[in-house]
Amino acid sequence: MKLKIDLDIAGIQRDNIHGWSDKDGVVLHETVSPDYRGLKDVIQISNYLDEKDFGIHSVIDLEAHIAHARGFGRAIFYHTDSSGGKGNGLINSRKIGIELISRVMIDYPDDDAAWKIWYYKRDAQLRAAGKLIAALARAHGDSGRLAPQEFMRNCSGPGAGITTHWEVTQAYGVPGGHVDCHPRHLGGYFPKLKVIAYSRFYYNLGYKF
Repeated sequence: MKLKIDLDIAGIQRDNIHGWSDKDGVVLHETVSPDYRGLKDVIQISNYLDEKDFGIHSVIDLEAHIAHARGFGRAIFYHTDSSGGKGNGLINSRKIGIELISRVMIDYPDDDAAWKIWYYKRDAQLRAAGKLIAALARAHGDSGRLAPQEFMRNCSGPGAGITTHWEVTQAYGVPGGHVDCHPRHLGGYFPKLKVIAYSRFYYNLGYKF
């Protein structure tokens, strides 16, 4: 089944590329920005990151619109700092960055309340993330060195798989206090394991670019 891409942001992100590298998974981010109907929020985030020269591979909003920089899967964008007191994970080289548009972490500072919002009221966004990751696993996995299942495994630090900005910060002792997408199973609010389950489900359904 072919994944629907609602907006190609390759043109916006083209000048943020800092080299090319094979990818072994993804990093999930939360934008801490408002939801808007339509593609306005997706375009706004893409432009904001472009202006900062951070760069991002994909953006997904509440309505499950998927923006993706087509053809730039191997591009190195500066989306996750992984250089800290515990070493350098070279995450920008190794991982694809996915921004999830949301203000949940600041609108609902209680982890239980935030988790319920994500789990029950933003399910379409989580499903879209799962579909995108399934397509990415099919495109970047099975390359002779990495199986798609490794691309979609739960990763909380070094190694292949799906991780979050909070986990990278913790794993490498990165200063700055990034707490977005703090996984529920690790004491936070974000249903990361649900995203992983969806990615495997949609991979088995044959999702691809």
